Order: sequence, then structure tokens, then C-alpha cells
Amino acid sequence: MKRVLIGGLVHETHTFLAETTDLQAFSRLIWVQGSGLLDRCQGDVSPMGGALEVAQQRGWRVYPSVYGAAMPSGTVADEVLETWWQRFGADLDQALQEGLDGILLILHGAMAFTSFADGEGELLQRVRDRLGQRRLPIAADLDLHANFSPRMARNANIFTGYRQNPHTDARQAGERAAQLLDLAMGGARPQVVCLKPPVIYSPKGTSTAAEPVVTLEAMARQLEADHPELLEVCVLPGFAYADVPCAGVSFCATTTGDPREAEALLQPLARYALAQAQAGNPQDPPIDEVMPRAMALARGPIGLIEPSDNIGGGTPGDGTGILQALISYGATNSAVVINDPEAAAACHTASTGDRLTLPIGGKMDRFHGPTLTLPVELLRRSDGRFALENEKSHLASLVGRQVDMGPTALVRHQGIYILLTTNKTPPMDLGQLRSQGLVPEELYLIGIKAAISHKAAYDPILRESFYVDTPGLGASDLRRFPYRHLPRPMAPLDP
Repeated sequence: MKRVLIGGLVHETHTFLAETTDLQAFSRLIWVQGSGLLDRCQGDVSPMGGALEVAQQRGWRVYPSVYGAAMPSGTVADEVLETWWQRFGADLDQALQEGLDGILLILHGAMAFTSFADGEGELLQRVRDRLGQRRLPIAADLDLHANFSPRMARNANIFTGYRQNPHTDARQAGERAAQLLDLAMGGARPQVVCLKPPVIYSPKGTSTAAEPVVTLEAMARQLEADHPELLEVCVLPGFAYADVPCAGVSFCATTTGDPREAEALLQPLARYALAQAQAGNPQDPPIDEVMPRAMALARGPIGLIEPSDNIGGGTPGDGTGILQALISYGATNSAVVINDPEAAAACHTASTGDRLTLPIGGKMDRFHGPTLTLPVELLRRSDGRFALENEKSHLASLVGRQVDMGPTALVRHQGIYILLTTNKTPPMDLGQLRSQGLVPEELYLIGIKAAISHKAAYDPILRESFYVDTPGLGASDLRRFPYRHLPRPMAPLDP
């Protein structure tokens, strides 16, 4: 029986945000230990759920340690790493005494701590150092938005990555990580190589259904087919809102062959990624340019896609750019979600049908539009919990099946429905609106705070969609960001 220690720490860190992500933020989403990890994740559709299913199929003895995840947000406090490591390190020591054959970690790849810009590199280094001379294999799965580093490659034997964006295949990435770890524990000796061309893509440019990533993914799958020693080739377009030395597009390969040959095989992908710098950075038109075209359409639903306040990319979700436009252009039967705990709390002290005047949005910082003070009618209050309609949705890669928006209120201002949430929740599943009494198929305009992650949920119901540029720290134009630690020159930021 193979004995495996399992844990993980998942966060996509937006370093340009002023906020710090603390332990409480992880506790709101996932922070489980020991048997609690199995209770939470066994059988769900997350990468951890996929890994645990393979473990059961292969007859492993699993040592569950600590697993934490938080919604994308600002730099992670060091206490999160130290708290995680205190438990995981202790579990590792105990498992080594009892006999251990491998380690499996569920990670993201774009996590940055206050003191450690390469969060996963630091975490993996600690695990490898604790092993000392023991040559136990370490396997990890990654989000395709990982900012991969050579330090990560040195300290693990196996990496698997999501291959779809929106992330509808997260569970499969966890399954493959476990399957390859099983192979390594059976005698294979994989190692990891990586290439990092000097190019960075915006989140909007990382769609796996469009160029350049669709071609890069096809090239990676062809390499795996032609070279059996390449157990997995990861295309990692990266996360552009992290001002860290390892940001940008990356490619990594897990190989049982000559690492120099594997690196040479990755070179055509790196060259193509660099040549497609402009395609990886599509721009968005100003919302005032889009609104007349959108409102000229007789029927909805019509999506207004707002990367500038892309919740799945870490922004606060309280931007008022779309709400302002809906009001200015007299839109009706339209909806937008605003993350505003204060406004939601005020609604929970009132009664359904009450008329209130609420300051809404624009409270996290000065970058996401002004706070709008509006007269509203309170239509509905709830605890904000809902089950995913699509259990393979992008959101399932983080939460499994259940979502908690916190105390939530639906209000109406001049024919505009505003869903106020306490916990920012990315628009990755239609259950978010439907659970609060809104039928998305019957709306005219829908504000969607996303770049790509909304597509699996919303594209099937939208008659038309428009990307819009509004104030916010998720802007598609990366030239607006004051990078200080990004390696330069970097396409397309530099000539």
C-alpha cells in the first residue's frame, strides 16, 4: 500500500490591490485539516476531489493534512503560510516516521506572500528541505494562470495544469497529478523543466478557445503524443496582476527523459507565445462607446463584460462603472452584482418592500469608481448560499458544489436590479442570480464582472455580449500598471 501525504494552499494574488488577504479570508472559503479535508472534498468536483478519487482507486493510504483556499485578492499575509506550514510540517514529520512514499499538493501557482513573492516556490522549498536526503516524489497541480518559477521546478517532480479557461477541467488536473504520482511511486523518476519567454498576457488573452492559447494547447498535446517521456506539458499563460519576478507566460514539462531534450521541445511554444504578444493582450472599448450599440438591440439578454472589475482576477467586485452606465443610459430590466457588505447589512435591518437610500459600491479603494448614493426598493434578502447549477463550472475548481455569498440583498433602482453581496463571488454560475429570484434569460442587460471565467455560464444564454472598459485594477491594458519587479524588457510592454 502506497502512503501519501495530501494537502494544499490555493490563492491567486493581485499584488496591486492595497488589501491583505489574511487567515479569515481563507476560513470564509476553505480551511480544513485532517479528516475535515476528506469530509469537505471527497467526491466533489475540485482538483482535491479528483486526486482523492484516484487515491481511493489505487488503494493509497492517505494522510490528510491541511488544505486552504481563498478567493483571488490582495497579497497574502505571512501568517497564512506559517500557520499552514506549522500543521503541514508536523504532519510530514509524523508521516515520515510511519513511512511515506509520496506527497501530493493542490496549489494555484500565482500566490504571493508579504515576504515571499514566489509563494509556491517557498512552500515547495520548505517541503523539499524537510525531506532532506529522502528522494520522495512531490506532485502538484496548478491553475493555468500560474506564474511558474524555476524554484518551483527544482523542488517538485510532477506538475499538472488546467487546460481549459474557463476552468471546467480542474478536477481532471487533480486526477492526473495523482496518477503521475502513482507512476513515480512505482519507480519512474520524473523531473520538471520550464521555459519563460519574455511576454505577459492579460487575463482576457488567456482564453483557451481563442488565439494564442488555443494553438499553444494544441502544440502541447501534440508534444505529449509524439514524445511519451513527456508525461505532462503545461501551458501557463500566467496572471498579469502580480508584480513579481516570475510573472508572465510559462511552459513546464514533466519528463522521464533527458531534461535538456525536454527543454528544447518547449522552445517552439515559447517562440510562438512571444510572437503572439499582441493577440495575448486584446483591448476593451470604453463603456460609453459600447452602450449606444448595446441599447440599440431590441432583445436581451445582453452581457456587458467588465474585465476592469474581474472578481475572478482579485478585484473587489464593488466597481460602479457598469451601474453608472445603466443609470445614465436609462436601462431597465437590467442587473448588476455589487459586492458591498455595508449595503447588504443595511438591507438586513430593513423589511422587504422598504424604500431605502443606500451608498453603494466604490468603497474598497479609489480605483473602481465612485460610491453611488441611490434610492432603492428592497425586494429580497437571503443568506446568500446556493448550489452550483453546473458542477463543472469554473467556480467548482475552488469551492466544489456549494457557494456562500454571505448575507445578500436584491434591491431595485429605476428598473435596475442590484444584487448586493457580503462575500465577493465571481459570475461563474447562473445559480448566483437564479437563487436570488432573478431569471437571467429574461433580463435585458447583465453586468458581468469577469474576463473569461463567465463564458461557460453566460455565453449559452446571451444574445450578444460586449467587453467594456471601466475604472478598475483588472484593466486589460497592462500599460496602466506600475510594474517594479517584472523582468524587463517584457512584450508587449516594451518595444
